[in-house]
Amino acid sequence: MEGIVKGWIISVIAIAVILLAFLSISYPQPSAKETVEPRTVEVLLLAGEGVQKIAPDNDLYPGGVMYSTMTFNGTIPGPVISVNQGDILKITLRNDGSTVHSLNLHAGFGPSQALSSIVLPGESRTWTMKADYPGAFLYHCDGDNLNGIWEHIASGMYGGIVVRPPQEEPAKEFYVFFSEVYSSDDSQPNKTSKLGSFDFEKFMDGKPDLILTNGMAFRYIPWIGESAKVMLNPDAEEFHVKIDELTRWYIFNAGPRSSVAFNFGAGMIPVDEVGNEDKIELPAYDEIRNIPPGSGTVVEIAFPEKGTYFGNNHDIGSLLKGAGFVVNVDDE
Repeated sequence: MEGIVKGWIISVIAIAVILLAFLSISYPQPSAKETVEPRTVEVLLLAGEGVQKIAPDNDLYPGGVMYSTMTFNGTIPGPVISVNQGDILKITLRNDGSTVHSLNLHAGFGPSQALSSIVLPGESRTWTMKADYPGAFLYHCDGDNLNGIWEHIASGMYGGIVVRPPQEEPAKEFYVFFSEVYSSDDSQPNKTSKLGSFDFEKFMDGKPDLILTNGMAFRYIPWIGESAKVMLNPDAEEFHVKIDELTRWYIFNAGPRSSVAFNFGAGMIPVDEVGNEDKIELPAYDEIRNIPPGSGTVVEIAFPEKGTYFGNNHDIGSLLKGAGFVVNVDDE
């Protein structure tokens, strides 16, 4: 009798195991987020030239600074292109300007994916790229097949491509571009500016006049100093987030020459795990994230305490040339 009972129990367990296995195959648990089907994302970029104000009227630059620019879609930076990993990006570059332009997509792998070849004034070109690699990538004008690339980037012809990985956590997102201006007008503090254009000698010497943040110096810095206050932009925009709110920062460095030692003043940055395939144990946080020219990075951070944090390039001289932004963290 005891043997029969034991046999019966074993049979029940075996049936249960088989049933559970069948259920796990036939009815998998739903993922936290639905898988997004690949799309074809169409983008039109208009290449051209113009004149823009790249520094406000302030205590350092009376009257502001005007500059001869090259742009995508009339803005510095050009539009941010956001796609999901696996999407097909179909880009048309139309040259509405008076000189040769082109496009280099750092998110693409292979010449057919990344390079447009030249587009003459009045012409357009369309090609596709598969968004296989998640991350934040720069795109920029390559000039006439690299001839003049330095002038086109330094004059404003760059933007960003964000390739989102599957099942990305929701976050409040910000996009910040740093770039250098080498101006023929010799834009210096306390000197009234005239219309400037790209200066090749300053570029070769690595001596930029201004560092733009999203296309303008001092766009996000109202003032510096307390006992001796220096007004930089009375109309400065500021970023606002809540305590412990997950934020995602896409930080791009268009260069074209210098790296950005990115830092959140009063904050810590989670260590970048990219390239750590061997899973070497790393510290959880660091104070600086290095961003070479021509690249982007993604920083996810939740600020634990209310107050003011300052996103900046810790090459301190860049502060006086316009780089940086204020983040206000509060309960609401």
